[in-house]
Amino acid sequence: MRWAVVLAFVVACHPYVSGGYEMSSKLAGPIANVMAQPVVSARNTTSSLTDGQTVLDTTQAPARTYSVAFGTAAARDFHIELGVHAHDISSDSLEMSPSSSAYLASPRYLTGTASLDFQWFFLRTHHVSTYIHVGPAAGAVFDKSDGSRSFGQAVRFGGGIQVDLPIIRVFLDASQTELMMTSGPAAGVNELAGITLGVGLH
Repeated sequence: MRWAVVLAFVVACHPYVSGGYEMSSKLAGPIANVMAQPVVSARNTTSSLTDGQTVLDTTQAPARTYSVAFGTAAARDFHIELGVHAHDISSDSLEMSPSSSAYLASPRYLTGTASLDFQWFFLRTHHVSTYIHVGPAAGAVFDKSDGSRSFGQAVRFGGGIQVDLPIIRVFLDASQTELMMTSGPAAGVNELAGITLGVGLH
């Protein structure tokens, strides 16, 4: 009975799911240097750019930030979203075989954040609406070379415009995450900003 009540409440609040990628991204602070380092940099030797047989090409493939969010419309102009964001991910980032040269040349660090966004839609006209959002967030930096992780707290804010269609909505969102890391390679204040193009199902 209790789960039925919860399910009825969730459905009544018009749940939706959305996803997108950043057309433009910017990193500032210690994390900007961290994300540019290849796995082989963990060796800290003068021959760090070689795997012992060939010279490594550490040129990284183009990277993008991807986001997925689950939300609910508590009121017509007030939404709550739980989002997960993978920052500056490329095909090289997913290379996990320690014995390969591609792994040594791949990005050493992976960064992800999770956010709880409170959205306010302040202007609507026909199928177009604009909104702002703000909320707490958390971030983690993972070192592929040794498996170590560091965590931080953050705040995420921004705004956007969306077009509502019968089943889907298309949106353009500009956001910035202020991430404070107290330890690890990206210790300090970091800024992760971008413009996301996305689609939502509701």
